[in-house]
Amino acid sequence: MESSVRIRHLTIAGLSALALLSACQDARIKEVDTGMTRDQLLNTIGKDAPPGIDSLPNVYQRDRYLINGKNYEVFYFSESGKHAYTGVQKDTIPWKDPTPIAMIDNKVVGKGWEFLDSLSSANKIPLKKR
Repeated sequence: MESSVRIRHLTIAGLSALALLSACQDARIKEVDTGMTRDQLLNTIGKDAPPGIDSLPNVYQRDRYLINGKNYEVFYFSESGKHAYTGVQKDTIPWKDPTPIAMIDNKVVGKGWEFLDSLSSANKIPLKKR
């Protein structure tokens, strides 16, 4: 009896934490769906970015790979709009902060660290430490 109550409490705590994490997610990331084109993605995550010459607004960094004839591209979305390299100055934020968005052949296939971890394992893509 006691263990079933404990399991129930842990389940409720886990679901609450998941709801809290998803509530904290940036609205632009919530709008990103699988199947979006690269242009649709950049328009979505670039909303509210200051006007200028930035071709990748709110992208902290991006990585590109060619694996088995397919183009893999990972955008690391930054809520703050910081970039890994801005001219000669380097903006740094912890690697856990940006949200990765993965694309294959210019179509979004998934987002978030959990998805990127599985994609990386399946395709031997090197990941940054976070």
